Amino acid sequence: MKFLIALIVLALLAVGVFLTVTPVATEPTEGGTASSYVVEQNTSSGQDEASDGLVGVGGAGNREVGDVGTVSASLASEGLAAVALGTGILRGSVVDPEGKPLAGAEVTLTRFGSESFFLTDPDPSNDLKTLTGAGGKFEFDGVPVFGDYALIARMETFTRTEVPSIVVQDGSVTEVPPIKLGTGVLVRGRVTDSGGNFVAGAKLVLSQSVFNVRRAADAGPRDGAMEVESDEEGLYKFSNVAPGQNYSMRVAADGYGSIIKLGIPVLDGEDTERDFVLEVASLIAGMVVAADTGEPIPGVTVEAYSVNNVEARSATSATSTETGDFEIGDINPGPYQLVARHPRYKAEARTRVDSGEMDVSIALQPLPVVSGQVLDLSSGKAVNSFEVQLRQSIANSEGLSSAVPGTRARFQDTGGQFEILVPKAGEYMVEAIASGYAETNSEPFQVQPATNFSGVVVRMTRGGTIVGRVLGDGGQPLQGAVIETRDKEWSDDLFWQSLGAAAPGNATETTAKSGADGTFSVAALTPANYQLVVRHRDYAVKYVKDLIVAEGQEFKAADIQLAKGAVVSGMVLGAGGSPMAGAIVKMYPTSAGGSQHSASTNPQGGFSVKNIRAGSYKIHATRARKGGESPFQENSDLKRTQRTITVQDGQVLSGLDFKLADR
Repeated sequence: MKFLIALIVLALLAVGVFLTVTPVATEPTEGGTASSYVVEQNTSSGQDEASDGLVGVGGAGNREVGDVGTVSASLASEGLAAVALGTGILRGSVVDPEGKPLAGAEVTLTRFGSESFFLTDPDPSNDLKTLTGAGGKFEFDGVPVFGDYALIARMETFTRTEVPSIVVQDGSVTEVPPIKLGTGVLVRGRVTDSGGNFVAGAKLVLSQSVFNVRRAADAGPRDGAMEVESDEEGLYKFSNVAPGQNYSMRVAADGYGSIIKLGIPVLDGEDTERDFVLEVASLIAGMVVAADTGEPIPGVTVEAYSVNNVEARSATSATSTETGDFEIGDINPGPYQLVARHPRYKAEARTRVDSGEMDVSIALQPLPVVSGQVLDLSSGKAVNSFEVQLRQSIANSEGLSSAVPGTRARFQDTGGQFEILVPKAGEYMVEAIASGYAETNSEPFQVQPATNFSGVVVRMTRGGTIVGRVLGDGGQPLQGAVIETRDKEWSDDLFWQSLGAAAPGNATETTAKSGADGTFSVAALTPANYQLVVRHRDYAVKYVKDLIVAEGQEFKAADIQLAKGAVVSGMVLGAGGSPMAGAIVKMYPTSAGGSQHSASTNPQGGFSVKNIRAGSYKIHATRARKGGESPFQENSDLKRTQRTITVQDGQVLSGLDFKLADR
């Protein structure tokens, strides 16, 4: 059932994404891949899954500690002992092509690298940045546990380098191998117009955003974009471009139509030459109005995408004025697809508009609005501080529902009134969230196309409570264990995390900590079938399932005994038996109740995985991928090294070595 629900949710999300981007043609291109390191991951560690980026991470700013550039993701700490539960330390260094340390290199820690898996638009506003110290070293402390960070290193005169799949483990120091910046190659050429004249002052933007025209048009520094201008003879040059990847180029100049070229291969060891020809700009102009009233709509983004110019596509946009007028003046002659977007209206596409048309009319259909009130069930009084969001039932899922992304909003209203924009017609519920209450849904209601729906009432309840006790070694009470409440269908893996708000389930997701006597209490829980995820950095994670919470009732869980778990360690050796740094070791459970684990080897080729639940696992080792390599090449390592092991609680299994043969 869990697998079926996950597939259903993924399908629903895919449909939503498809509907959003259907008006824009995409052209996937083959791109290179960067090196991958996974450092002592235990996917059962506590994770800040409700946030995007590093939400909730304050940041103490850059500071120098000896020769290390350090930034704190939480409160300033003095080493690992001061790092809060659920966080770790990330360390590394940046070096030049000869391996010499580079001081002053910028290092960015982000959840949204180019190879990261996410199903919603990334928000990089909470990325953390620091500069390397005198010894080329950097450190991020108090970093929330997460299994898919990326590190991006930049420095003038060197190539931008991204290291994906960085794992921060609870209570651990993650040390990544030195990030080596290269000198790269040249990308150069000339910009002329269709008459053969040199175009001076043309702006050229080179980026790794090669998947579609829209993303390439919006590429900025975070995508590794570089910008130069052509000189008086139309010549341009990009220095230190990382080879082994595909790039996109956007070219624009005053009075000319802009163009975007996708899939430009940059090869190692040789310069790339590419010339561009611009045509005198043409126009498309018109007006955007509301379909129901005919009134002009200001602030509408009208995007234009060339329809049949595959060799050099065009993508640009304009914003409608107070009178609803728009004018797109930097396009090449030819047919275009127009897409009009506004947060309060349904996106509208015009499939074919020829350049030169000056009276294009676009009518936008307003999104339906759901309005209502949030009340206290027992008193009938309005709740005046709350959040609301839309939810939809999941078919064939035993009454489960999922939140509709992008509909959550906060209200401060003495009458408990709210309004929510509805993305499309369908059956919904309104969920209300407020302090001291259980998350509560309204009765289901049906929204018709372009029709507002009013009178929704959410009567908030106090919910139920789960109480219990956590025990450690010898049955002694365990203080400081983190107890997370989850829906019965929740699964502790990266796919489930990527679903975010759209993950299925009706249970309230919250956390508590056990006290000095090991006891805990979690209140204001929506009635549902729960599981508890109990974590402590000195023990293996434990899942406690089928806890039925009822309204106004207290569920007393049986004592939760945590086990020390097992430790697995060994070496990964390369050709000739030499230690291999940065190799990746992964474990997958083959018996019920296990968790995935990963580790990467240290500079001496060693690895260690701790807090492993008792059971059987498949374990294998692969070398880290290098830039430009196919990810499928690691399959040969997997097949050659995979074996099955069984571990018991408290067992220390050492000497588990792997040898990776030459390819």
